Amino acid sequence: MHRDLVLYWIRMASLLVTPIAPHFAEHIWTGILRESSSIQLALWPTPATPIDSTIIESGAYMRGTVKTIRDAEISFLRAMAKARGKKGTQEQKPFDPTKPKAIRIYVATQFPKWQDQCVDSVKQSYVKDEDRVDDPKVKQLLIESGLIKDKRAMPFIQLFKVN
Repeated sequence: MHRDLVLYWIRMASLLVTPIAPHFAEHIWTGILRESSSIQLALWPTPATPIDSTIIESGAYMRGTVKTIRDAEISFLRAMAKARGKKGTQEQKPFDPTKPKAIRIYVATQFPKWQDQCVDSVKQSYVKDEDRVDDPKVKQLLIESGLIKDKRAMPFIQLFKVN
């Protein structure tokens, strides 16, 4: 680890813990960081760059994806154990749960064409004054574009509107 990075982390952590544990933060501030003034006089940390909401949303999406994968693995293992218990014999496992696993996740840089059309339909149907989407207009636009018959369109639009 780089010394400056560790000291920066200690400085930020002590500033953030000051409202909760002021005596401890003061000890870190004056004892370890060797600051001459009290931590009570220090300014609250400000981010060096603006917060990028897309990174936060991407992280939340990946956490949800990882949870879905882990839940699927757990339910598969339970189903295997249940099937093994019913048959009473040990049969060949489709995979060995003790071995390391890997997964490859692909990230698209743009929506497929049908999803772009759905997003455009929602954008065109948005009523800004009322802060809502005009659903009959969305339906009409989907009919005009031929997407009304696509079974993926309406669930995608509903999810898009929720988000």
